[in-house]
Amino acid sequence: MNKSPVTAEQMAEQFFQLYGEAPESVWVAPGRVNLIGDHTDYQGGYALPIALPYATWVAARRREDSMVHVATDYRQEHWSLTAQRRQDMIRGPRPLAGLAAFIAAVWEILAVSRGADLWLATEIPVASGLSSSAALSLGLLAAARDWQGAPASSSDLIHQAMQVENDYLGVDSGILDPMAIVLAQQDYALWIDAGKEDARPVAFDYAHDGQCLWVIDTHSPRTLASSGYQERVHETAEACRRLEVCCLSQASLEEVEKIPDPVLRSRSRHVVTENGRVLETVEAAAQKHWDRVKQLFWESHQSLRDDYGVSTPVLDATVARLKELGVGARLTGAGFGGSVIALGAWGDGAVIERELRALYSEQGWDPPGIMPVDHPARGLHRAF
Repeated sequence: MNKSPVTAEQMAEQFFQLYGEAPESVWVAPGRVNLIGDHTDYQGGYALPIALPYATWVAARRREDSMVHVATDYRQEHWSLTAQRRQDMIRGPRPLAGLAAFIAAVWEILAVSRGADLWLATEIPVASGLSSSAALSLGLLAAARDWQGAPASSSDLIHQAMQVENDYLGVDSGILDPMAIVLAQQDYALWIDAGKEDARPVAFDYAHDGQCLWVIDTHSPRTLASSGYQERVHETAEACRRLEVCCLSQASLEEVEKIPDPVLRSRSRHVVTENGRVLETVEAAAQKHWDRVKQLFWESHQSLRDDYGVSTPVLDATVARLKELGVGARLTGAGFGGSVIALGAWGDGAVIERELRALYSEQGWDPPGIMPVDHPARGLHRAF
C-alpha cells in the first residue's frame, strides 16, 4: 500500500490538531480477509478468515451537546451531523447510505444522546472486499460503547454490527465479517461455524514455513456486489425451501444434485463443497501441507466462478496468472470485483508484482494494489 501505517500516537496528535483536545479513546478495527469459505456464512456454513494488518482507526471524544463532528482521511472530508439530521435519516426511507448512515445507525442502536468529535483514518482499501464496512461499524460501536460505562461483550458487538448492515444499510450480510474482526487472534486463523455462531483459533503459521500471503486489490469496480449478493441470498434461501432444510449446510451433496433448477443446484453445490474445502484447509494447514492449501484455493475460485457466478474477468485473469506461477489464489469476499488472496513462497513477491503489473498493463487495467500479510493480525482492540 502507498499509505504509511497509522499509529495510535498519530491518531491522538491529529485529533488534537483538529479539535484542540485529546481523544478519550482510539480504537483499531482491522480489515479481514477470508482465506477460504465465501458465501457460506448466511447458509450456516464454515469460513476461515484472518484479521489483516490494515485497519480502520477511530479516535473519539464525547461532546456536551448533540452535534457529531466528523473528520476523515477518506476524501479528506470534514463535516457535522446534527441530532435532527440523524433522526430524519433514521425515520426516513431505507437503506441508508454514506458515512453519515453508519453514525446515525450506531447512535440509534446504542441510544446515544450526546454528540462526539470523531477522527477516522483507514488503511483498508474501500470497496475491495476486505470488510471496510464492518470495520467502520465496529470501530464506531466500540468507541460509543466506551461512553456507556459498561464493556460490551463480543457477542453484543458482533450482532450490533450485523444490525447496522442488515437493518440500516440494507445488506443481508452474515456473521462472518464482524465475528472475524472481533475475535481474531494474532498469528492464527479463525475457524467459524456460522450456524452455531461458534469460532475457534486454528493454526495457520505460513510464515514459519517460508510462505507469505498477499492481498491483491484488483481496483475493479464492485457495482454489482450489493445486488448480486442479495440475489445469491435469495437463491440459496429458495434452495433451502425446496430441500426443506433451514440452511444448505444441513444438506448433502447428493440431495443438492437432485435439485431440478440448474441455477439453484449450482448455487447450493458451491455452499456444500466449500464447507468441505474449509475443513480440508484447516487440516492441511495444521499439517503444514501448503501445496494442498494452494490447490484448495484454486478449487474454491473455480467453484465461486462456475457454480456461484460471482467472479469477473479481472479476478479470473489475476487468479489464472498466479496459478501459472504456482501461487495459490482465489477471489475473496463477495466477489463481483474486489480482491484476490494469494499464498506463495516469500521469494515470490517480486515476481508476483512484476507479472501482475504486466498483465494489467496489457489489458489496459489500473495497476493492482499488492498488500503483503506477513502474519495474521489481532482483532478489534483499544489502542489509546
